[in-house]
Amino acid sequence: MNGQNENSELKELKSKMIEQAIGVAKEFNVILDFSDNSIKNVESILSELNVEYERTKNDEGLNGLAYMFGFYIVDVIERNHGKGRLERHHPEFGENSFPFYWNDGTLFPMGWCQKRIFDGKEDDIEFKYRVFVLEDND
Repeated sequence: MNGQNENSELKELKSKMIEQAIGVAKEFNVILDFSDNSIKNVESILSELNVEYERTKNDEGLNGLAYMFGFYIVDVIERNHGKGRLERHHPEFGENSFPFYWNDGTLFPMGWCQKRIFDGKEDDIEFKYRVFVLEDND
């Protein structure tokens, strides 16, 4: 597949995932408004998903949810702090790791969300967002 097709396919995937993240957030009675502050709401949803995962150890559907919210985080960064480049694969982290090249660095918001769901509060995404996006952008 050429880069142009993958780029348009990735844009379409991103758009669908963000739409789904907003829908899931509504089920949690949370509004995602694309502000930096909305990352707190994403953290609260991921926290609830972690509690449920810890209780059941059932990971069905959770990676998909992590990807949805990861795409949402990418969009929040781009809307508020400037465009980056999202790719599907990373040479070290592998296929479907979705590296986001932004501000002279590489972020992995989908990985942040996965770690938050499966590993718990020590992987708080609000903290990561503050450190890697807000403080890095000062």
